Amino acid sequence: MNLNKNNLTGYLRKKKCIGSSEPILDMRQIGDGLKNQVYEVTTPEQRLIVKQAHSRVMIKERWWTDRKRIFAEKNCIEILANILPPDIFPDALSEDRTNFVLVTTGPSKDAVLWDSELGGGRVDLQIAAQAGELLASVHNLTAGVNEVKTMFKDLKAFEQLRIQPLYESVAKSYPDIQKQVEGRAKDLMKPGRCLVLADLRPRNVYVNNGQLYLVDFATAHYGQPSFDLGFYAADLCLKAMLNHPQKAAFLEAINVFWMSYFRIAEYPKAADVERDTLSDFGILLLALVAGRAPVVEADDDFRDITYRICQSLMFTELEKIEDITEFINRTLIDG
Repeated sequence: MNLNKNNLTGYLRKKKCIGSSEPILDMRQIGDGLKNQVYEVTTPEQRLIVKQAHSRVMIKERWWTDRKRIFAEKNCIEILANILPPDIFPDALSEDRTNFVLVTTGPSKDAVLWDSELGGGRVDLQIAAQAGELLASVHNLTAGVNEVKTMFKDLKAFEQLRIQPLYESVAKSYPDIQKQVEGRAKDLMKPGRCLVLADLRPRNVYVNNGQLYLVDFATAHYGQPSFDLGFYAADLCLKAMLNHPQKAAFLEAINVFWMSYFRIAEYPKAADVERDTLSDFGILLLALVAGRAPVVEADDDFRDITYRICQSLMFTELEKIEDITEFINRTLIDG
């Protein structure tokens, strides 16, 4: 069964997610529709998110994905409910294992997507700090927990949606760093250390009165914490590169996020993660521009400067994140 606007109301009533006479005030498709079909449904009583996983990414190239990743999302929500304060992530209302559908509560109607705020030039460093602290808490509280390790031992979705299109694509396109990139990909697939969300970035963070609300956990797995940090930092760095008037603010948001994370990270050998994170930061930044499914249309000059920043991050001897972002800033100025 493929959900659409014509059958969605009946589906939700059958699953008892909405009442038999509860009216639908609004129903809209959200997201890019590449990996999932996602609807936001609003009634007088509630706001729901209905997500159905696709079996392939909806691009011209054939790119198959495991639909069971939708179940990892529900598992992740349940784990977060046990370790974090309420109201910063959805509640799972219905899981349909036949049709690969997950129904959750949605963010408050007053919540705004942080990505939209950043796109408007509103860079709130307190939100960056919260994001770093929250991520460190997730890593701290799940490190070495056998229940979590067993629940998230399947890395198939992470490999299909992160390793193959990001790391393997960069390795094939840039032979000068192929060996190092392939090495990081192998490291990320090794036995993990904690729960890794693997999609923490501003497009999956809502903000309501200064409070974060996280969504989208389909690639969650028990893995290497450096990926979460690198993915988040790469997203903010790309925004700095695309938004020159605000580049200093975006780079400072990386600093604040980074330092907030490492200030409270206390899982075993947390301090050793920073070096790997810099490599992941650089590789993921390049992948966002020149990977299998780039998020921006970049010309040769933009790809070249991104590659130079990637190389520098992978091989830098700088240790402090402030020095690293200052180097990125100078690179963007000098071109």
